[in-house]
Amino acid sequence: MKIINSISSSEKFDKGHVFYRFNDKQLYINNLMNFIRSGLESKQHILIIESMRTLPQIKANIEEEFSHQQKKAIHLVNNFDYYLANGDFHTKTILAHFQEDLSILKKENIMTRTWAHVEWASEEPDVLLLQEFESTADNFVKEEGMISVCAYAAESLSSILDISLQKLHQYIMTDDHFFISPLYDV
Repeated sequence: MKIINSISSSEKFDKGHVFYRFNDKQLYINNLMNFIRSGLESKQHILIIESMRTLPQIKANIEEEFSHQQKKAIHLVNNFDYYLANGDFHTKTILAHFQEDLSILKKENIMTRTWAHVEWASEEPDVLLLQEFESTADNFVKEEGMISVCAYAAESLSSILDISLQKLHQYIMTDDHFFISPLYDV
């Protein structure tokens, strides 16, 4: 397994689909802020799809740390609109929202990176639906040549789901490691 220190410290990492399995909320936020900083340094816009429970803390960090001009490049979206608006985890709705948000930025010919905190309402998600979504997202990320992080709370993942996600992402990230997925199906 090739370990890369973090998503923000690797100069060679400029595109890819990342599965982030997080345990610690504060480390999660620290990693998200590093992701934002790295994107701004690369002159990219950042689309963040996040839980309404975490958005206030992220907004406060962004307000405190970044200039008015930098904040214009950071786009925050409530993940409820993506994952739960049409019931529990409706793939077509999620992808439609994602493409709509990205198309606005693409019109301005701006490179974009995305970070999405993926959640669902049911106790256990439909693995086949999640695989369909992540497979489609993986193809989209490759076609666009962008960086996209899909973050999942570790406690919400069954072992079957965890393995499925490792197969559908080029990279795996934890709170303190970043590496190439040994299970990725090209």
